[in-house]
Amino acid sequence: MKTDILVTLLSWEDRYILGLEKNIQEYKPSKVLLFWYNTKSTFEWKKENFKKTRELLADILIEIEIDGTKPYENWFSFKDIFTKYCLNKNILVDITTMTREAIWLSLYNCKINFCRTSYIYYKPGLYSDDWISRDPDKPRLLYKMSGIAKLGAPTLLLVTAGYDPQRLDSLIYKFEPKHTMLFFHDGTDPRNRKNLTECEGLFKTKYNIESVFEYHAYDVDASYNLITEKLRLMESESKLPYLDCCNIILNSLGAKTSAITLFKIWLKYPQVALSYIPSKEYNRDYSSGIGQAYSDEITF
Repeated sequence: MKTDILVTLLSWEDRYILGLEKNIQEYKPSKVLLFWYNTKSTFEWKKENFKKTRELLADILIEIEIDGTKPYENWFSFKDIFTKYCLNKNILVDITTMTREAIWLSLYNCKINFCRTSYIYYKPGLYSDDWISRDPDKPRLLYKMSGIAKLGAPTLLLVTAGYDPQRLDSLIYKFEPKHTMLFFHDGTDPRNRKNLTECEGLFKTKYNIESVFEYHAYDVDASYNLITEKLRLMESESKLPYLDCCNIILNSLGAKTSAITLFKIWLKYPQVALSYIPSKEYNRDYSSGIGQAYSDEITF
């Protein structure tokens, strides 16, 4: 698909700048919308990639500053810039280093601006065995994607989990759901197996969660089918129509591609809510290099 606009988010990671170079060479966009968070704790880490970005893109670069502590203002920043540049255009959203907030705001604005939209995600060349993020903030619901609240109804929390048990723990604690469904990335990778075993034991003990599943985080269609199938199966077994009588909250903590999966579920069932829980601290060295790319179109 011809690309008019590339949408990306500034990061200190290798795969941000390496992926940007690949995208420019292969897709040749006429404009690049670069969103960047003005977070003081990480801005120094981003300076080198910011400089390289400006040198690489020159006059096709449009920079948009956003503030992670001001979701209301961010909503209008995305809305205004997409309205100005993206109406009826072919858009490529590079979700590699995006926050879930940025991913979902980008896709939502692609939808309302009638964009022909694709996403691309680059895995790191190598993950660190150390922590990725910690010190979780309060969970938030997305503007215009927060579902239809049913007063007094129980909450069902559905999470694609990652490598940060503290953030997952905080999410469950803050929402106090009656039902919780956890999906962990499958595969034979030792880190995935260890993470699944530890989290399964922790959350079954602490919150009595029994609905723990494995899914392929990088296969969006298979993930979508599996998650909706498990939800329908729970409905059948409990004879409880969750979509009609529960407040369903979706949250992505796993690979960024799982945010695409949950967005597709929201597209089909807009009565559910998309939520995210920011972290206050990140490990600068948790990834290095650039690995396999995953991309596809999104039909709204």
